[in-house]
Amino acid sequence: MQDELNDLNRQILSTFGQPVTILKTDDSALKTTGILSSELIPAGQYEQVLQPMTVLALAESIPLKRGDQVVSEGQQWTVDRKVKSDGTMIWWHLHETGT
Repeated sequence: MQDELNDLNRQILSTFGQPVTILKTDDSALKTTGILSSELIPAGQYEQVLQPMTVLALAESIPLKRGDQVVSEGQQWTVDRKVKSDGTMIWWHLHETGT
């Protein structure tokens, strides 16, 4: 079953993904495919106040940690935190850092 999920995630990444470059804190770079999306999350103490947050979905095997930079199509983000993982894919919150 795990192999089927891995195959499905590869198909999803190849269909909906876009090229991203990950700039690690040790000055190395990694080119991969990820899915960038935007979602609204509660900001601060009151859930009625929402802010947009960029989310990056990657294969679980891609090494990523807080502080790494993600570059795609002229935009750059800093990795904030891991949101969730399903064992084959992992989702990260990103903060925009400029161009």
